[in-house]
Amino acid sequence: MTNSENHPKNEAGAQAGWRQALRAWDYHVGATIRWRWLERAVAPVLSQGAPQVLDAGSGNGDHTFRLASRYPRATFHGVDVDAEHVAACQARLGVMPLPNLTFSQADLTASLGTALYDLIYNVDVLEHILDDRAALANLARALRPGGSLIIHTPLALQRHWLRRFDLERCPRSDHVRQGYHEEDLRAKVQDAGLEITSVRYTHGRWGTLAWELWMLARPNLLARVLLRPLAMLLINLEMAGSSDWHNCILLQARLSPEAMTPSR
Repeated sequence: MTNSENHPKNEAGAQAGWRQALRAWDYHVGATIRWRWLERAVAPVLSQGAPQVLDAGSGNGDHTFRLASRYPRATFHGVDVDAEHVAACQARLGVMPLPNLTFSQADLTASLGTALYDLIYNVDVLEHILDDRAALANLARALRPGGSLIIHTPLALQRHWLRRFDLERCPRSDHVRQGYHEEDLRAKVQDAGLEITSVRYTHGRWGTLAWELWMLARPNLLARVLLRPLAMLLINLEMAGSSDWHNCILLQARLSPEAMTPSR
């Protein structure tokens, strides 16, 4: 074979190698911000030794794989309504086995079984569920007395740097509601029989700027990778300081230690 015939194959191989190297640096700004806030919220609970943990709406399983690796003494279970997501997580467990992690399919508005959990987290899921009151009631029933529930979800009122990302112009078609007002979410959580222990806001001005820049760069892998240092800096600013506006809410609640264990 001549050098000229080899050249296209070598060039294609080099391009494939560069793409693979770039993918190793790829990231998702929204997922990174959610993870950083979840990581901070669960640490005090898991460091106290919460043994049974439920990821209620586990999706691709990233949160729970990370936490199960970090807290090997806790037992994690992820549930999702999407059978394909569950199958993908189970396949991932086959490649990266974690003895303290399992997944199964479940609808949060239906029964979650008889297991009781010390910690349940529900990250950017509630806005996808039409009957959110039924979901919250089931999550409350799945808590052990004294157990904690962590909810992260978008706010109904949002601000953006670029108008193209305003909810009126860029609604999420997979959301049954674009977000919650704090008082509405508080009321629904309390109606489920839980005591609210803290409320904080996330996706402030710097996290939002990182997300919007990432969205603009999203169609191009190289652009996303080049943006990464700035995006990570903005996310660090999000985590380090306060902001005068936010687009998401992180609510923590618990089931009273005196609560009766619900009948199933």
